Amino acid sequence: MCVMQAAEKETTKSSGTCGEIFSPGEDFHGYIVEKPIGKGGLGTVWLVRHRVLDTLFALKVLDPVVAEEKSEYEKRFLREAKLAARMRHPNLVAVHDAGYDFGKGIYYFVMDYVKGNTLRDVIAFEGAQPEKDAVLVILCIADVLDRAQRFGMVHRDLKPENIMITDDGVVKLLDLGIAKISGGFDSLKTTTKAVFGTPAYISPEQAVDSSAVDTRADVYSLGIILFELLAGRSPYDSKSTTLILDQLLCKKPLPDVRTFNSSVSPKTAAVLALMCEKKLENRLASPKAVLEAFARIGFTLPTSPETEFAADGSATMDGMSVADIVTRLTERKDGVNAGKQETATMNIADVRKRKAMLNLGLTIAIIFGLILLAVMIVLLP
Repeated sequence: MCVMQAAEKETTKSSGTCGEIFSPGEDFHGYIVEKPIGKGGLGTVWLVRHRVLDTLFALKVLDPVVAEEKSEYEKRFLREAKLAARMRHPNLVAVHDAGYDFGKGIYYFVMDYVKGNTLRDVIAFEGAQPEKDAVLVILCIADVLDRAQRFGMVHRDLKPENIMITDDGVVKLLDLGIAKISGGFDSLKTTTKAVFGTPAYISPEQAVDSSAVDTRADVYSLGIILFELLAGRSPYDSKSTTLILDQLLCKKPLPDVRTFNSSVSPKTAAVLALMCEKKLENRLASPKAVLEAFARIGFTLPTSPETEFAADGSATMDGMSVADIVTRLTERKDGVNAGKQETATMNIADVRKRKAMLNLGLTIAIIFGLILLAVMIVLLP
């Protein structure tokens, strides 16, 4: 579900459940409800303002009808909140509060409100993206997924609608709604042979059984998103779910992205092909492997908001390559250390000089005192 400025135009006209749960201006657990800004199959997102902090947040609410029909959605909804709250990544929308309101009979959680456009909007309005920009988006999401893997999480529903470019140019993953957890994080189990996800983005093994997938399924989905960003279109030549699944499950590999965008470098096209290998054992094995593969061809995550990517794919800052930046920082550090050492040497010399002068003064004072004492003894009757 997308928390986005573009969605507001569509959803402010929505009715039904949205209007029944809240009224604009209503106080809900310390938040003043303003308006609905997003609606999906499981619930609604509202724009709210914190009563004390006067700061905007997004309030995500599970549709009571959905929760009543299938109790597993309650667990999935709360699990999404727990995951986002525990992961804490700059490219993941942060969750701050969650709970159940007995008065309204709804599950809810409060998250950051971010303005921007989803990748779906970017592709629809702008078409194919420059290679450096497209890869940067993928690296940001791969970094989130790498952190998620440490929590034993597989997302299973990566798609352009779930990724936003904020007004400040920050990439944000918005939704963890059908994530699969391994281990003891919670007790929710996925039904064997169940299929979740969006057909155009799921991996071949996920199309057969979503309960058995691992993080390589997310790598595949991320590769499809990269394909769309670079080509401006899906690799599957159909809007029919059945035909898409037929193309997905056949042995024929995805088309070369350079067929649709000849400006894409062969190295990037090769990494993309490895991300979208249909044979599981041939695919890049993890989000970390994706990050490492792109690093080998010159693409790495920027270390600060000021870092950009050069046309050749190497990260730059103020026109300098990463190597130049490291060298500059090293020289600066060495210079600072040398300056500290020189200052320390000067300080030691000053101390020694002052100590010598003090000793000389004391010696002169003692001699002068002795002379004065001798004179007084001679002159006394």
